[in-house]
Amino acid sequence: MPAADPIADLVGSLERAVVASGRRRRDVVREIEGDLREAVAARTAAGVPERSAACAVVAEFGDPAPIAAELSRELLADVGRRYSPASAGIVAVLVVAWVVGMTAIAALPGFRVPLDVAWMLPVSRALDVVAPLVAIAATVGAVAIRRAGSMPALVAVAALQLVLAVVLVGGAIALAVALPVPPAGAAIAAALVVLTVVLGTAVGAGAGVLLVRFAAVRLGATTPAPARARA
Repeated sequence: MPAADPIADLVGSLERAVVASGRRRRDVVREIEGDLREAVAARTAAGVPERSAACAVVAEFGDPAPIAAELSRELLADVGRRYSPASAGIVAVLVVAWVVGMTAIAALPGFRVPLDVAWMLPVSRALDVVAPLVAIAATVGAVAIRRAGSMPALVAVAALQLVLAVVLVGGAIALAVALPVPPAGAAIAAALVVLTVVLGTAVGAGAGVLLVRFAAVRLGATTPAPARARA
């Protein structure tokens, strides 16, 4: 039976511990493996037996658990740098679409809000104020994430976007069900609902993934390393 490869064992432990998408995790770990193999090759070229060289490189690398935790944080921050500005832009598009669309519908002859759905008016006004503030907060968070990889900023942006996405999608569905729109505005209302459901769901799903991954990173950072890894 062939002897175990210390480098392969280390790389396997590292890959299992890193919290990221499968492709990103493999890419990062394979890059580290390449560096380790180069270090082993340099030692063997100097006359050190290959297994001894591999064991020495692994010992110098140290405990993979804290390294995996740091890699997980870096990869998560990288995702946040892409998600935050994109989500802020999507929210801004939705805000503009709703302001323009509902202004056009409200100006149509025969449009009125029945008393039984009058609650939608204050909710709509509140969203007119809150949604731009969320977009601004997401933009500020995106700058903080891009400059410093801030995890609190990442969580704040994702949480805000998740809540807003749920409210927007729910409001769009409520509009489609409860608000009578004149025939001339039916196409505008339908476009608003479809746009909000599609983009709002995308923003909410992205935020949910980020929050779940953040929780996994925090859990991984607080989980004690196995006895073998500490040895």
